[in-house]
Amino acid sequence: MKVCLLLLLLLLPICSAQQFNIECYGEDFYMVNNQLLTCSGGEQQACYTRDNGEKGCTRVKNCSKDGWNCCHSNRCNA
Repeated sequence: MKVCLLLLLLLLPICSAQQFNIECYGEDFYMVNNQLLTCSGGEQQACYTRDNGEKGCTRVKNCSKDGWNCCHSNRCNA
């Protein structure tokens, strides 16, 4: 019984891991032109637009880079 309880307590954080989702527009200079992207991950996601016109979604930690403008709601980088 103690072993089962211990296993349950160890699996609980894994099963309850939060998944972050956001929809962003993507654009680059090669193939993607204002395409709607659905991005998800274990880290907080944000939509971005770079100074060169590139758009997409990224992890929030990238938003502090020079030339990156981020927003945090669905389709906010239209």
